[in-house]
Amino acid sequence: MNKFKEMMKDSAFIRGSFFILFNAVLLYILYAIIKNIGWVTDTVFGGVEILIEAFWPLIIGLILAYLLNPLSELIDTKLVAKMIRLPSDPIKAERREGLRRLVSVLFTVILVIAAIIALIYGFTVLLIGKVVFNDLSALMDNFMAAVISYEETFRNWIATNIPEGMLSEKLGELATFVIGWMGDNISVSNVITTFTNIGGSVIDIVIGIIISIYLMKDKKFFLGLWRKFLHLTLPQKGNAVITETLSEINDVLSKFIRGALLDALIIAILSSIGLSIMGLEAAVFIGVFAGICNVIPYFGPIIGMVPAFLMGLFTEGFWEGAIAVIILFVIQQIDANLIYPKIVGSSTGLHPLMVLLAVSVFGYFGGILGMLLAVPIAGIIQIFVVKWATSKEKKLASTDTSKTQE
Repeated sequence: MNKFKEMMKDSAFIRGSFFILFNAVLLYILYAIIKNIGWVTDTVFGGVEILIEAFWPLIIGLILAYLLNPLSELIDTKLVAKMIRLPSDPIKAERREGLRRLVSVLFTVILVIAAIIALIYGFTVLLIGKVVFNDLSALMDNFMAAVISYEETFRNWIATNIPEGMLSEKLGELATFVIGWMGDNISVSNVITTFTNIGGSVIDIVIGIIISIYLMKDKKFFLGLWRKFLHLTLPQKGNAVITETLSEINDVLSKFIRGALLDALIIAILSSIGLSIMGLEAAVFIGVFAGICNVIPYFGPIIGMVPAFLMGLFTEGFWEGAIAVIILFVIQQIDANLIYPKIVGSSTGLHPLMVLLAVSVFGYFGGILGMLLAVPIAGIIQIFVVKWATSKEKKLASTDTSKTQE
């Protein structure tokens, strides 16, 4: 007993005992985690999913505010600032500036929503003709009539251009399957059910839009809160590192967005010119639609070709639609191999080859969403790699300097 008391008085023995106990507990925890890895991952991902669902409107608001803020700033400085002048009194000027920001933000949101509605409406009219919003049944009837008309045109083309045989039978079966699937799945009741199911998502989007309006209007206030939070929670060096890193990430993301929009504008112009030269109806609208779809790598260009093919098919015939698809395909190949890597890669500091590899790799693991986020994520990864390499070089340089002095 006395010997045990003497051992407990030994600080080295106590530290060693606690070290052994701590490692034993840590190993047991690691063993329990590995043994129940399925339950642990399900619990973690389930908790993350719950948090994302709970804060989803806030996430939508942050994304919308980040995307729309440059346009809001442009409208504020170029348009609204000329309409609402700031008085000389500082207090009145501050209030007037808040009003000006609110007008700029509301004008931006209304402009973007109107552009989206106009695009959807124009695309709907392009496909099904007359659109009746006050009568859902009539709208569905028009849609089904347009589908049946497409099927008849497609069958007539098969009958006149493809000899009877296995290919014509397969194409006919495909047309029958498509029209049958649409008849079974697209109806007034199904549309109402679908809108009911997505009602929660619509509410989240509306709340997200409201949040984005507040974030853009009171941008300086929220940025000040963020700086105070970093100042209170981090040491000065950590605060500087976080601020610098976030600034570089913001630079990469903003340049990527500008590059992607510039690329979409170029494709929209080239597509409109090419389709107009061949004499396709609604060439400009279809070209703009192709440019917007081009933001989605790989699948976007295919989606953009659909209205071009349909317009050519049902106005002049199959070969007119095929020529429209060929024109868009050639433009998309030029973009995918020359324009997109050059514009987007140079705007984010990535080599064109790295852009192509990033889109391919992230598309393989993340699908369409991975393709959309491939370039900005690759740019962010490049930031951390460059910082790591720079820190290693500084350490090596300092080590060599100390050795030289010795």
